Amino acid sequence: MIKVLLVITSIALSVVQVVGQTPNAKIEREVIEFRAAIRNAVKAKDRASLERYFAEGFTHTHASGKVDGKKERIDFFLAGEPTIEDVEPEDIRIIVHDKNLATAIGKTSLLFGSEKRTFQWTGVFLKRKGSWQAVATHASLLRN
Repeated sequence: MIKVLLVITSIALSVVQVVGQTPNAKIEREVIEFRAAIRNAVKAKDRASLERYFAEGFTHTHASGKVDGKKERIDFFLAGEPTIEDVEPEDIRIIVHDKNLATAIGKTSLLFGSEKRTFQWTGVFLKRKGSWQAVATHASLLRN
């Protein structure tokens, strides 16, 4: 009897965990795919897509403390400077706040000439009318 109870409890807990994770897993995947779309648009220098991907009022805070708006950030991408959006992150974690709001926290290394620099970054993403947009990002340079 105790074994049966343990099996039933285990199954019930597994179902609760799977059901609880399903919506977040889908949103996490959407955000990761959205970041890949940004990366592809940056590599292709696709201004029209970047204009759609970044919300009005978007801000990016550079590791230096400089703050860019949407236009400045897109211009930065199109200038071909090294950016965390150029490469896959080494580490990424998505925090789902609700079905339309998520935060990505990650770490990415870039080469500046022969110097490797690693950045810890945060991105806030909002889903509007069925499409994700970046609303704010920030990068901090990690000391090696």
